[in-house]
Amino acid sequence: MKRPWTVVIGLALSAGLAAGCSSASAIKNARASFDKAKAAGAEAKAPFEYYAAEAYLGLAQHEADESDRHGVREFAGKSEQYSAEALRKAGGGAK
Repeated sequence: MKRPWTVVIGLALSAGLAAGCSSASAIKNARASFDKAKAAGAEAKAPFEYYAAEAYLGLAQHEADESDRHGVREFAGKSEQYSAEALRKAGGGAK
């Protein structure tokens, strides 16, 4: 009788850990995109997109601190979109 509960608890813990990893991965990817835009000089060349990406990255981190993985994915995705647009407007990077 104990065995089924052990399996259920093990699966629940595994799912929780996997969700935490995906949130951390989303923030890591958004941070990498933002860093590329920053290195390309997007702060001066595309300030709206740069600061929007920065703000969404901060919101994603806040949601991670609150354990809201849906919010993390949403805000990290928006940060990546704005970072990509900022990078495009900044000329794609230092030459």
